[in-house]
Amino acid sequence: MGYSGPQQYVAYPPGQGSSQGQHPMGQGPAVTVQPAIYLQRAPLEYPMPDYLGYSIFTMLCCCLPLGIAALIYSISTRDANNMGNAELAKKNSRLARNLNHTGLGIGIAILILWIAYVAFAASLR
Repeated sequence: MGYSGPQQYVAYPPGQGSSQGQHPMGQGPAVTVQPAIYLQRAPLEYPMPDYLGYSIFTMLCCCLPLGIAALIYSISTRDANNMGNAELAKKNSRLARNLNHTGLGIGIAILILWIAYVAFAASLR
């Protein structure tokens, strides 16, 4: 079938209208609209540590790539703490801490190797 064109609707005030579909009180059907409910979590009462300062130190002084990754997870931990998501905050906090420890270990290892190299080069002179 083809398009039949626009349809015409007639609105009647309450108590008037056609005899078909008339409600007992003479009014149209009642529509109840439920109010919107917005759920928002409160920040955690005991937030997980975010290691932000440690991440910045690791990024600037020890190992740039691991420091950047740790910084991203530190910020994610802070966001999860503020949203009230304890499980995500715990996971991100642990990952930021582990990345920071690894970056610090790599930085210390590179420093020790550099000192050993300089000492060895100086002894050859």
